[in-house]
Parts: sequence; C-alpha cells; structure tokens
Amino acid sequence: MKSHTPPLRVLSALLLSAAIGAALQPAASFAQAGTAPTTQSPVDAGIVDEDTDTPYVPTPIDVVERMLHLAGVGPSDYLIDIGSGDGRIVLAAVSKFGARGHGIEIDPRLIERSRQSAAKLGIGDRAQFLTQDLFESDFSKATVVSVYLLPKVMQLLTPKLAALRPGTRIVSHDYAMLGDWQPDMTLRMYVPDKPVGRDRHSTLMLWTVPAQVAGRWQFDLPKAQGGARVEIAVSQARQILTGKATLNGQPVDLQGLRIDGERLRFALEPSGRAERFRHEFDGVVKGDSVSGTATYHARAAAVAARWEARLAR
Repeated sequence: MKSHTPPLRVLSALLLSAAIGAALQPAASFAQAGTAPTTQSPVDAGIVDEDTDTPYVPTPIDVVERMLHLAGVGPSDYLIDIGSGDGRIVLAAVSKFGARGHGIEIDPRLIERSRQSAAKLGIGDRAQFLTQDLFESDFSKATVVSVYLLPKVMQLLTPKLAALRPGTRIVSHDYAMLGDWQPDMTLRMYVPDKPVGRDRHSTLMLWTVPAQVAGRWQFDLPKAQGGARVEIAVSQARQILTGKATLNGQPVDLQGLRIDGERLRFALEPSGRAERFRHEFDGVVKGDSVSGTATYHARAAAVAARWEARLAR
C-alpha cells in the first residue's frame, strides 16, 4: 500500500483543536502562584482571524524579533517561514534585519493579507508569500527556516528539515524536533501577551543542520608540521560527534571534535610525551572532503598551514 502524508489542512485542524483545548483549560497553578487564571475565547486569543475566519496562532512580536536574533538573521540570509499566517516573521526578517525570504501558508486569504502588508512596507520584491502545503514545498533555498508548528507536524517535518543543506539554521517557537535531534541553543522568555498557554512563557530553539562526517578521515600533516600520517574514525548522531585518532599509527588524544553546520573542528594532542605539542584543525566540509587551517603549537611557537583531508566512508 502506498504511504501518504496527510495534508496540512487536515493536520492543522486536528492539532489546533487539541492545542486550543489545552490552552483554554483553567490552570490551578496560576492561583497558587498568585496570578489570576484567564480564560480567553479563540478569537480573543488571536486563534481565529476575524477577517478570514481562519484558525491560526500568531507569534507575539517580541518573540518574532527574538527568534530572528537567535538565528542570527542578516542581509545575506534567505528565510522561509513555514505556516506564515499573517506574514509577520518574514516581514520582520526583511524590513528589520535586511534579509530576503518567503512565507508558506495554505490559506490564500492570509497570503493576500501578507502581500498587502509587504506592499505597504515597500518590500514586496524581497518578501513573498506562497499558497502551498508545507509537505509539498521546497525549502532548499533557505539559509534560515522558522517554524511555529505543533508536535505532530514537527514530527512529520523533521526528516525534511534534517535533509536541508548543511549550515541551514532552523528556529522554532515552543515545539522541538522529535527524536534524537536536540537543539544547539534553547532560550526561554516571558511573554505577557502570549495568546495561548498557561504560564505566559515561550521556548525558542535553534538547530543548525550538520554536515555528514561519519567515517574514516585520512590526511598528512603539512610538511612544516612534520608531515605525519593522521587517521580519524568519526561516529555521528546528528550534531554530536565522537571519535578516535592515530598519528603515524600510534593512538593520540582527540579533543574538541565538533561540527557546526559545515565547519569541522578538532585537535590532536599526543599523551605521554615529555614535550607537549598540539595540532588544531578548523575546516569547511564539502561532500567527502574538508579544507581549512591546521595550526601547530609547540612551546611558545605556533605554525599555521593549509590543511586538507578526505573521507573514506
């Protein structure tokens, strides 16, 4: 039987109903904390748009700006906002942070509102809005992806986001990737005007898609650094790396092994030697190769040279 991903309209209706129910339940903890509980209708909470009668939960403006700061959005970025609602994240990214981008929204009336807002701001050429189902959309153009989606949708979307180009940043409001992909950074902030939720706090999370570096790396040190043969065996679970290294066939301490998008860094420091020395490597991964700088530290001297390595998976 051929598998089929449920369309966004069906998912959003089911999941939003559950979210609204949870958000509008009375919370005893408010009274215990000395804060009066509040009960809002979906319209008062901003969950149903009065003009379009469309269910959506707008991201508070202060959360929008903090998300964009957390993702480091700037003029060189192209942001795609998944489930863009009234377009506020794309509009802020373009008008305040100098980026370009587009929003994806399944409701054409919200798309029209977003386009009108972009035109009023004079940024219609850099901020676009597309009527699409997110499961059928192409995110490959993005350097930054922003999301405010409920857990079931995040679960379905995680494989697609994980397959984006290494270095792509993903910033999420309140809901994490499911599975073993933990965020690189997490920020919790107080949001007094948040339309849903019980404690008026938002959790922002940032991931950077890592390059795939699992396997056996082999290279020779630069001649100015001795020219020894190095071999490193790397295991990878998302952005978490572990490994072992040898220098001319002898075990050597492997330290600081990490991958940040396409950037691979580590250091080699032989143990049990009377004279301490250290090799530091910092390079950019492109497919099965990495190139960058190798810096050799011995006594008070440091020697830097170009470094290249290849991966034999």
